[in-house]
Amino acid sequence: MTAATANPQVIPNAAEAPVSLEQLRDLQLPDAIGLWPPAPGWWLLALLVLTLLIWLGLKLYRYRQRNRYRRQALQELARLGQSDLKQQQPQQWLQQLNQLLRRAALAAYPAAQVAPLSGTAWVEFLYSSSRLEGFRQPLGCSLASGPYQPKIAVDAEALQQLAQQWIRQHREGVIDADA
Repeated sequence: MTAATANPQVIPNAAEAPVSLEQLRDLQLPDAIGLWPPAPGWWLLALLVLTLLIWLGLKLYRYRQRNRYRRQALQELARLGQSDLKQQQPQQWLQQLNQLLRRAALAAYPAAQVAPLSGTAWVEFLYSSSRLEGFRQPLGCSLASGPYQPKIAVDAEALQQLAQQWIRQHREGVIDADA
């Protein structure tokens, strides 16, 4: 028995060293971590983002559906503003403007609340649902009496702007009692 085998603490001599170095292998590195499949945290994040996108899409869809009547009313108002009735037959133009505003109001408010209104009550409703001061001035009051007067001088452009503001700004289902 040699001294190296009898005492394991003894370092083998240099003659035996090259044999043991030849027996050593290179370090085995683990395989690279792939991107697929992702960790469970990424799946949860993807699910959360997808849920958020669906929720936002539904909110946008509902908003667009709820305000579709506004877009349609604004388009019809633009067509009405380009018609020749404004200068040639202002009473008929006022009547069509009133009908347009009434249809928009019926889309936003209960029919029982809007349908029976006429005259000054109608103009007061337009004011209370939007707080636009133009409906308290003679310009807005021409909506109540203008279509029924034989001769009327009204600033059609200003009245059209007031109607456009009402269509854009009225608060759905909200009528101020303080008006």
